[in-house]
Amino acid sequence: MKKQLFSLAILLGLATSFAETTVAAQAPVSGREQRQDGRGKDHKQGKHGTQDQQRRTDQMAKELDLSSKQKSKVEKIFQEQQQQMQALRSRSGQDRSQHMAEAKRIHEAADKKLKDVLSKKQYAQLAAKRQERQRQMGSRQGDRRGGFERREAGGRS
Repeated sequence: MKKQLFSLAILLGLATSFAETTVAAQAPVSGREQRQDGRGKDHKQGKHGTQDQQRRTDQMAKELDLSSKQKSKVEKIFQEQQQQMQALRSRSGQDRSQHMAEAKRIHEAADKKLKDVLSKKQYAQLAAKRQERQRQMGSRQGDRRGGFERREAGGRS
C-alpha cells in the first residue's frame, strides 16, 4: 500500500512538473517583450514613436510653459533624435560599447539643441525633472534587485 501511494505521489509530481514546463513553453510573450504599458518589444521601432514623441512634447510644453515656437523646435529636435536612434538600432555589427557611445553622443547632441531652445530657467527645470526620473528609476530597480544595502551585505554584485 505504501509503495502504491509513493508511486502515485511521484507520478503526480512528474505530471505536474511536465504540465508546468509545457505551459511555460507555450507562453506567448516573456516579461521583456511585453511591457506593462502594452507597447511590446517593437515600441522603439517607430510603431508608437510618433505618439510617444507627441505625448512627450505636450507634457514638456505644459511643465516648462513653452511657447508655440519653442514647442515646434522641441518637436523637431525629438524627431531628429528618434530618427538617429532608429538608424543606430538598424545597424548591426557594432559591439555594445560602440553602440552605447553612439547613443550617448546622439542624446548629448539633442540635449545641446534643447539647451539652445529653452531659457536657462526652463532648462534647469528640465534637468531637475530628469534627475527626479533617474532617482525614481534607480529606486525601482533597487527594489527589484534587493536594493543596494543587500549587495553591500554580501549579496550579488
